[in-house]
Amino acid sequence: MANLSKSELDAIHAERTKFFTRQWFGDLFSGRLSPGDTFWAGNYGPALIVVPLLVIVALFTAMAVPGRLGPLFGSVALGAGIYRFLVLTGLVRSIARVSGPKVWRWIGVFWTLLEAVILIWLGLRLFGG
Repeated sequence: MANLSKSELDAIHAERTKFFTRQWFGDLFSGRLSPGDTFWAGNYGPALIVVPLLVIVALFTAMAVPGRLGPLFGSVALGAGIYRFLVLTGLVRSIARVSGPKVWRWIGVFWTLLEAVILIWLGLRLFGG
């Protein structure tokens, strides 16, 4: 990293400022990002914001109405599961447009599908029970 020129660093910064914008999510869900960006940033990037906010909301909800966090966590899990299915469609499209070995990419598809199904199952259990 120390050998990068100012223009290269500026290009990296410009690229990073595009993350998590409306256009970026459109590119993510339509498969226009690389498979690695789609899997890692798509699946786990929004959690950097959502998880701390969820902890704060859960704290205040638990203080206001103790023992009633099931619907909150259930709805968040359902939303996260639906979001994972959107990422999954983008991941499959992204993999289809690139060449080369695809074993790890298909493991990423399986992993994303597994997480989506588990989150929706968990959400239904928490929301309904």
